[in-house]
Amino acid sequence: MSGLGEGNASVDRIDAPASATIEREYQSETYYLNVPDARIHVTSISGKPTVAYGIEIPEFGYSRSTTHFLSDGQTGWVELSLLSDAISRDVSPPEEYEARLSIVMRTGDGKLMLYNESIAVEVAK
Repeated sequence: MSGLGEGNASVDRIDAPASATIEREYQSETYYLNVPDARIHVTSISGKPTVAYGIEIPEFGYSRSTTHFLSDGQTGWVELSLLSDAISRDVSPPEEYEARLSIVMRTGDGKLMLYNESIAVEVAK
């Protein structure tokens, strides 16, 4: 019996967002980072590999990721999400920051980088 992060999966397509936003909560000074969902298309799976969906904004010294657990036989499109998160830094529009969006699969053979691209993070007015 395999544990979490063990096993393997084949992914043939990835849909990832090209941008994210930082928005201020209504009548508040708190800003929140909102990253749209990504999707991976799993064609085969064995065991219990995991997939981490993450974002890093170097200028903020900020990084966050969420681990998604795959199950034996789970094929087709899998949604990956990051919950909205408060940013503890002063931001003011109009600003744009560069970030790295990543999707990493952990299998019995180690880690496999499925996606690692730059995206724009826009501060909403």
